[in-house]
Amino acid sequence: MSRNAKYLEAAEWIRQRIRSGQLRPGDRVESENQLSAVFGLSRQTARHALEVLVEQGLLQRVKGSGTYVREGLGADPARGELSHTVTIVSTYVDSYIFPRILQSMIRVLEEAGFGVKVMLTNNQLETERRLLLRFLEEGSRDPLIVEPVMSGLPNPNLSCYREIWDRGIPVLFFHSYYPELPIPHISMNDVEAGKLAARYLIEQGHRQIGGVFKRDDGQGIRRYQGFLEAVCQAGLPIREDRICWYDTRELKDGLEKNPWILERLSECSACVCYNDQAGHILTGICRQAGIRIPEDLSIVSFDNSELAKLNAVPLTSVAHPMEKLGERAARTMLRMIRGSREAATFEFVPEMEIRSSVFPFSNSNQ
Repeated sequence: MSRNAKYLEAAEWIRQRIRSGQLRPGDRVESENQLSAVFGLSRQTARHALEVLVEQGLLQRVKGSGTYVREGLGADPARGELSHTVTIVSTYVDSYIFPRILQSMIRVLEEAGFGVKVMLTNNQLETERRLLLRFLEEGSRDPLIVEPVMSGLPNPNLSCYREIWDRGIPVLFFHSYYPELPIPHISMNDVEAGKLAARYLIEQGHRQIGGVFKRDDGQGIRRYQGFLEAVCQAGLPIREDRICWYDTRELKDGLEKNPWILERLSECSACVCYNDQAGHILTGICRQAGIRIPEDLSIVSFDNSELAKLNAVPLTSVAHPMEKLGERAARTMLRMIRGSREAATFEFVPEMEIRSSVFPFSNSNQ
């Protein structure tokens, strides 16, 4: 039997005794040495079995005393015990940032002994609604880690999240959030990210700066907010006619087919793009029109993905903390499952990767 299977067997033995009531809150469980003797484990493997149950919130360690069934476990029988499967709801799984977020999230949860189920909404409100209603109808007790759908627009599904939360089920948003709900989230600080991108262009001498932003995701709204703050702080005029807005449907239909993008950016020397995908599309549009990047138009985007590196002109991009975000979300969920009441929301401070898509703009060229 592999080490993995051995520690899982020992952990499940303790878990079943807790479920059956053989072990009660406050009872001391076997020590590492005792587990080693019962299951023929090394002390390291026995320790890992106990650590898994501590991570799941079933056990708690008392320094110098031992390991005990956590006090308060099962204190609210009307709500029922949480499932040992965490459901992750993501908009996509094949976009350029989500595989890395999800992989790190799943790894941490599985190492802690949890099963993981991934469901997709394809950024559709009706799909999100069906998933949530089924979750409620089936009385699921799975903790939920969710990427919101179209978080920049009004959402008819917020009542479903409120009901799940009221049932005592931990819910955590990742990548974005619904500001109307008091549910914690793990994301990048998108306002600061937008500010960072615009400030960099301003520092490089650009004064005529446009933007391409996504209007149906909260990240797009907040990045635009940061963009505006940087422009105002620099004493530059706000020019809404230089901002291009698009949504999920327009992106699928082919953003490059829209002639108004170049029309709106015609007087600009630089542009902030919602993400690397938008920056990549804008690069192609400009090349078709004979506009040089960065000599005629400088571009800063977001995510610092492989697409930024492989773009015809490598993009200067605000880095998205993909793996770190996934890991942080998983560890935060584990703490929530254990009943932690510490502040769970966390926003990563943005950092920028400088490449060749920005050209310094001298005063003589203004």
